[in-house]
Amino acid sequence: MTDHLPTRVFSALAGALLLLLVLLGGIPLILPTLLFVHWLGTRELAEMLARRGIALNTPLLLAGGVLVFLFSLPQLYWHFPQVPWREVALGLFLLASFSYELLFGANLLRFAFGLMAFLYLPWSLGYVLLLRETPDAAMGLWTLTLPLVASFATDIGAYFIGRAFGRRKLAPEISPGKTVEGSLGGIAVSFLALVVYTGLVREVFPFGLLELWLFSLLLSLGAQLGDLAESMLKRFAGVKDSGSFLPGHGGLLDRIDSLLFAFPLTYFLVVLFT
Repeated sequence: MTDHLPTRVFSALAGALLLLLVLLGGIPLILPTLLFVHWLGTRELAEMLARRGIALNTPLLLAGGVLVFLFSLPQLYWHFPQVPWREVALGLFLLASFSYELLFGANLLRFAFGLMAFLYLPWSLGYVLLLRETPDAAMGLWTLTLPLVASFATDIGAYFIGRAFGRRKLAPEISPGKTVEGSLGGIAVSFLALVVYTGLVREVFPFGLLELWLFSLLLSLGAQLGDLAESMLKRFAGVKDSGSFLPGHGGLLDRIDSLLFAFPLTYFLVVLFT
């Protein structure tokens, strides 16, 4: 965690507000937003890995992202529910990546990091499209707010509890500032935030207290894992920030890292409980 809490809170709130406006607009706004996020996130990943001499196949990765977004559109699942569309997109990307390496250099490091980037960015982000209409358009809007609330609350809780009571390092080799106490505090604050939030709009969430506890636990853990995963990538690349999308506050990946794991988890849980 950084010491610039006001800036961190303001940027998080501004980003959450912008994201909520996009979500309100539905698929017509979400799809182009995801395409932009994928393009910029891929560029940041490519620049970080280039510092270690690893070249991503950026055109293929961008094309794969477009494909997985299109294959994540809920309309495909409505009309052809028997087809595992996202798995088809993954299979096509794997075939294309293997074919490229067979023809142009057999660079297995490029292939491996390309697959990692595909799963890390467009594959995870594609769940936003499915969530927006799961189980329907009305409830989908509300369920998409759950990872936003959980991630924001986890960040704030981990910061305050970690500063006040943090003693044991959580992942000293990856992010020395994070502590076990802060992690547990993030989980606790996430739970309280979700209890209050869902209590205020109880009629749109068909979840009991047990399901809510499971939501808060897994989403908080997912948000923290996403944060640590991006920290690991930055440590590997030897950079402090993923980019300069927000001057003085880091790159785009620095702002969405916790959501990249929280979105898929939310989708799995919503499908399971509804």
